[in-house]
Amino acid sequence: MSQSCEATRRRPTRLDYNVTQVQVLCCERYDRRHESFAAIAASPLVVPSGHPFHGDQRVPFPRAGGAPRIQSRNELQPHSPCTALFLGPPAHGDCCSWPGVICHPTTGHVIKLKLRNSSPPPDDPPAAYDYNASPQQVLEINSSLLALTELKYLDLSSHDFHGVLFPQFIGSFKELRYLNLSSSYFTGGIPPQIGNLSRLRYLDLQFALDSHVDTLDWLTQFSSLQHLDLSGLDLALTNVASTLSASLKVLRMSECGINSFPISSSLADNITSLIIFDLSGNPSLISVLPEWLWNLSSLAHLDLSYCAFRGGIPDAIGGLPSLTHLDLSFNRELEGSIPGSMAQLRRLEELSLGGNQLTGNFPSWIQQLTSLTTLDLHENLLHGFIPGSLGKLGNLTELDLGGNSFQGALSLVHLDNLTKLELLDLSSNSLNISVHKNWIPPFQLEVAGFGNCDLGPSFPPWLRHQTRIKLLDLSGNEIAGVLPDWVWNISQFSIDDLELSDNNIQGKLPNFPEHTHLNMLRLVDNLLEGPLPDKLPVELSTLVLDGNHFSGQLPVWPYVGSVSLSNNKFSGAISSSVCQWTMLSFLDLSSNEFSGEIPHCLGESLYGLEILNLDNNLLSGEIPTTIGFLTSLGILRLSSNGLSGGISPSLQKCSELVLLDLSNNNFSGSIPTWMGETLSSLAFLILGSNHLSGYIPQQLAHSGKLQMLGLSHNNLSGTIPPNIWNFSAMASTSQVRNEELEYLEVELEMKGQMFYYSYISDLIRSIDLSCNNLVGEIPEGVGYLAGLINLNLSMNHLNGSIPQEIGRMESLESLDLSNNELSGNIPESLPSLHFLSHLNLSYNNLSGRIPFLQQLQSLDDPSIYAGNPGLCGPPISKLCSNTKVNQSGEPHETNAHEEGSEWLWIWISIVLGLVMGFWTFCGILFFNKKWRYGYFHMVDSLHDGVLLRLELLLARLRRRD
Repeated sequence: MSQSCEATRRRPTRLDYNVTQVQVLCCERYDRRHESFAAIAASPLVVPSGHPFHGDQRVPFPRAGGAPRIQSRNELQPHSPCTALFLGPPAHGDCCSWPGVICHPTTGHVIKLKLRNSSPPPDDPPAAYDYNASPQQVLEINSSLLALTELKYLDLSSHDFHGVLFPQFIGSFKELRYLNLSSSYFTGGIPPQIGNLSRLRYLDLQFALDSHVDTLDWLTQFSSLQHLDLSGLDLALTNVASTLSASLKVLRMSECGINSFPISSSLADNITSLIIFDLSGNPSLISVLPEWLWNLSSLAHLDLSYCAFRGGIPDAIGGLPSLTHLDLSFNRELEGSIPGSMAQLRRLEELSLGGNQLTGNFPSWIQQLTSLTTLDLHENLLHGFIPGSLGKLGNLTELDLGGNSFQGALSLVHLDNLTKLELLDLSSNSLNISVHKNWIPPFQLEVAGFGNCDLGPSFPPWLRHQTRIKLLDLSGNEIAGVLPDWVWNISQFSIDDLELSDNNIQGKLPNFPEHTHLNMLRLVDNLLEGPLPDKLPVELSTLVLDGNHFSGQLPVWPYVGSVSLSNNKFSGAISSSVCQWTMLSFLDLSSNEFSGEIPHCLGESLYGLEILNLDNNLLSGEIPTTIGFLTSLGILRLSSNGLSGGISPSLQKCSELVLLDLSNNNFSGSIPTWMGETLSSLAFLILGSNHLSGYIPQQLAHSGKLQMLGLSHNNLSGTIPPNIWNFSAMASTSQVRNEELEYLEVELEMKGQMFYYSYISDLIRSIDLSCNNLVGEIPEGVGYLAGLINLNLSMNHLNGSIPQEIGRMESLESLDLSNNELSGNIPESLPSLHFLSHLNLSYNNLSGRIPFLQQLQSLDDPSIYAGNPGLCGPPISKLCSNTKVNQSGEPHETNAHEEGSEWLWIWISIVLGLVMGFWTFCGILFFNKKWRYGYFHMVDSLHDGVLLRLELLLARLRRRD
C-alpha cells in the first residue's frame, strides 16, 4: 500500500488544568556600589493540584497593571513558590543562581530570562498522559517585570496565556535584543508599543496569538531585526511585504492564512540579506512563483510547500547559488518539467518536489548535486527509467520516488554507493530491485516503502539484513507462499509498522513474543487461515486482518486498541473473550458468520469503544441495553443481520453517535423521537429494510448535522414531515469533512442501482423514504435542501403536484418519484437541475407537456414517464395538440414557449423592415437634392392630377342629376 504522509505542522493543543494561581517572585539584589536595588520581577504561572506548593503555599498576586510586589532576600525560603517556575530550589536565595535567570557578571543586573516551558503537552498524548504533571496555563504576566531595565533576552515560549491580553509593557524593554513568545496564544492584537523595541534582533511570535492580526506597521521600526517568525498568526488582513526590514536574514510565515504576495516587485531589493524564507502552509496563496525570489542570491533555505502555487518552475531558480534547502512540495498545480538549471545548485542538500504535477523523465543532471541528502519526487507524473547515475549521490539519506510511473529495475549500479540511505520509497511504480539473492545492502533502512511495485512473487531476501527498519510496506506485490521466519524476527527487534496487504501470502500467523516493537500489522486480502494467535505483542495497537480465511475462537488480547477481522470465516457466537480487549477503541467483525446475540459484556467492559461494526453476520436477538454504557461510541453498524425488537432506548445515551446503521434487520415498532433530540451529532441514520411502523417523527429535523436519512422498505405511514427543510446539513452545499468516517464504506441506493463508497464523504447527502405507506403531498420545503444529491420517494401513496420549488435543489443528481399518485404538470423548474442524471416519474397521474430543455436531453428514456397517460411530447410517442413536422419528416412538439418565440420573431421582422425602408427612403431624399426636387414635383403632379380627376367626376355626376 502506498501511503503519502503529508507532514503538517500542528498548533500545540491548549489544555484545561485544575490549577492554582501562584505568584512567582524573585529576589532583590542589593548592589552596594550603587546603593540601589535591582529588582527581579515576577512571572505568575500555575501549579497543578497535588504539587508540593499547592494549597497553603499559594501567594496572591495583583492583576496585570497592578503594583509589583517585591520580596527581600530574607523573605525567600528554600521551599518558596519560585521553584514552581525555575524547576529547582534557589541557591542561598540568590536568584542569579536559579535556572533560567542570567545576570551580568559585574553589575549583577538580570540580563536574560529563559523561562521557556520545557515540558509542553504532546500533540498526540497517550491515554495515560498526566496533564497535571507540568504547569501550562499562565494566568497573567505581572508588570513588575518592568523593573528589569537591563533585560536583553526574554523567552516566555510554550506557555499557555490563552485569555490573557498581549502585554503592552513589553514595549518598555528598550535594551531587549531577543524576544520569544512562541506558542503562548495571547488574546487580542499585537500592541503597537512593541515597535519601541528598536534594538530587537530576534523576534519569534509563532502562534503567539489566538486571534487575527490587524496590522504589522510596527515592524517598520525594527531596523536591526535579523530573525522574524510570524508562523501561525492570522495575517490575512495585513500587507506583510511593505513592512519587512532590509536587515532580515530569517523570515518565517508558515500557516499565516496569507492569500496574496507580490509576484513582481522591488521586494527583493529590500531583503537582499535573506538566508531563510519559509512561506509554507498557506493553501489560499494561489499564484505563480514570485519572480523576485530568484534575485535573492544569499538565500539558503526556501520552503514554499503546502501552498497553491501554479504554473512551471522557472529556469531562473538556478540563479540561487547558496541554496541548500528547497521545498516546493504539495502545491498540487505546479506543472511542467523539472528545469535543468537546477543542476547549478551545487550546494543543495534537500530537494522536495513531491505532491505536484511535474512531468518528464527522471532528471539526468541530478548526479551533479553530490551534496544531496534528501530527494523527494513522490506523487508526480514522472515516468521512464531511473538512470544509473543515481548511484553517484552517495550522501543520500532519503529517496522518495513513490506515486509516479517509473519503470524498470534498480540494480547494484543504483544502490551499492548509497551507503547512508535510511528512507527508500518506490511505491506505486512499475519498479523492481534486481539484485542477486545473496546481496547484502550497504545501507540500513528505517523506512522501506515498496507498495504496489513488482517485487514478488518471493519475499525479497535482502530485507533480512535490515535490522533497523521501522516501517516496511510490501503491499500489492503479488508475494506468494508462506512468509519466512526471519520476517517475524525482524518485526521482533525493529519493525513498528508492517504492511503486507493485497498479496497471496499463505499459512498461519505465529504467536508473537510479547516484547516486540510491532505497533501496527496489516495483512488485508491474503490467503491466511487457521486460528488467530493467542498472544500479540504488548505494544501492538492496530491489527487489520480483513479478507482472509481465519476461523476459530477469538483469543484474549488485553492490550490491542484497534482490531479489524471483517470478511473472514469466523462462525458461532461472538466469544466473551472480546470483552477482555479492554483497551479497544475500534472493532470490526463484519462479513463473517457470527450468530447468536450480541454479548452484553461489550457495553460493560469496552468503555473506550468508539467504532463498532458487526454488519453482515447472522446475529439475532435484541440490541443489549448495556450498549448505552458506550458513551464514546461514534459509529455503530449492525446492518444485514437478524436482529429484532424495537430500537433500544439505551442508544440515546450514546450521544456521540455520528453514524447509526440498523438496516436489513427485523426491527419493529416506531422510530423514537429522541433520535432527533438526544443524538445531536448524528449525521447518518440508516434504518431501511426493517418492519418499522408509525409516523416519521418531526423531531428528526432537529438534528442539524443529519446528511443521510435512509428509511426505505418499512411500513411507515402518515405524511412527510413539513419541517423537512430544517435539515440544515442537507441544505448546505459547502463541504466540511468528517474525518472519522472517511475510512468506512457506505452503501447508497441511487440512480436505480447500488453505489458503494470506499469512504463516507460529506458530499453524500441523501433522503430515501421509498417503499413505505406515506400519504399526502410532497412538502414545498424540500426545495430548500440545495445540497441533497439523492431524493427517493418512490413506492408510496403521495398525491398532489410536484412542487415547483424542487428546481432549487441545485446539487440533485437522482430524483425518483415513481409509483405514487402525483398529478398535475411536471414543473417547468425541473430542467434547471443541471446535475440531474437520473429521473423516474413513472406510474403517477401526471399530465401535460414534458418539459424540454437542453439540460434534460440526456434523459430521453421513455420509461421515465411510463404509466402517466396524460403526458405528451418527446421522448414518449404521444404527441401534444400543437405538433409540427421538422425537415427530416419527424414529428416535433412545439410548446408555448417555442410558439411564442416564433411569433415574436415575425413581429420583430415586420417592424425592422418598416423602419429600415422608411429611413432608407428619407435618407436618399435628404442627401440627393435633384431626387428630392423630382420626388416632390411628382407628388405635386399626382396631387393635382387626382384633384382634377375628382372635380371632373363630380361635375359629371351633377349633370346627370
